[in-house]
Amino acid sequence: MVRRRECLALAATAWGPLAARAANGKPAPLPQLRIYVPGGEGGGWDQTGHALGDAAVAAGLVQKVVYENKGGKGGTIGLADFVERFNNDPAALLVGGMVMVGAIAASQPKVTLAQVTPMARLTNDYLALVAPAGSKLANLKALTAELQRGVGGVVFTGGSLGGVDHMLAGMMIRQMRLDTDRLRYEPATAAKESLALLDSGKAQVAISGYSELKADIEAKRLIALAVSSRRSLHGIASLSEQGLPIELANWRGVFGPAGISDVQKAALRDLVVSATETSAWQQTVAAKDWMGALLVGEQFKQALEVDQSIAGVVAHMLKLKG
Repeated sequence: MVRRRECLALAATAWGPLAARAANGKPAPLPQLRIYVPGGEGGGWDQTGHALGDAAVAAGLVQKVVYENKGGKGGTIGLADFVERFNNDPAALLVGGMVMVGAIAASQPKVTLAQVTPMARLTNDYLALVAPAGSKLANLKALTAELQRGVGGVVFTGGSLGGVDHMLAGMMIRQMRLDTDRLRYEPATAAKESLALLDSGKAQVAISGYSELKADIEAKRLIALAVSSRRSLHGIASLSEQGLPIELANWRGVFGPAGISDVQKAALRDLVVSATETSAWQQTVAAKDWMGALLVGEQFKQALEVDQSIAGVVAHMLKLKG
């Protein structure tokens, strides 16, 4: 394995324009890093990408970060675009996570995560189930009672079909021994769109990462029904504590191009890890109530394979494959 110091020393070769070195002998900062976000502005992936880019700039690892957003179909549209345009770019990163894993299992697109290089898992964000203020579904007991009366009587909303939000809704129905075929789920491109569906009455329960719902929960515009961690979190009782033994986290991470050299991959991976060690990154993680969950290289690849297996099982349960 290439050690970090060696990666930094090789960065000038890997990135071409970095042949010049700073006065202290360290590799000069990368002139420009591209962070590709396959989702809408303001969403979890977008927040993660900007936090990582800001940390890299603050640490002097990068001079400039260019962000690009292209959402749709759980990130699979952006994934395909990234592979087509930046497969050989040694200074490009793609943000992704469990949502994309689920979307790939559901839609089986031509371009998958096999066409990119896993760089690092960065964070975990447990999911919150919420209802609008004033809803008759004021707690999880009321929600489960309504589902028992008829699964089709409740419309859930969250991220893409097959994504982690959809997975959680399906796992709840399955745990209650109800018919998952009757689950009604309205996908949205971002939490704001899900909340608009709640406001319009087109959906009764939204599922999203806690960090994306935090402000509305604290302002009491939303009622928090449960969180998908094993135990209570952020003052919200977990599903498990309320009789539904389910735990599911929405991790987020970054991937690199597959067409770059091993040296370039090592240098890019080292840049990501170095950025996560900065106070700027750690302060953002704390402020947004994310959970640091760094996994790098082979460990990340192995964890990804496990999650892909889980996503395949859930997609089959929800009859989303094919």
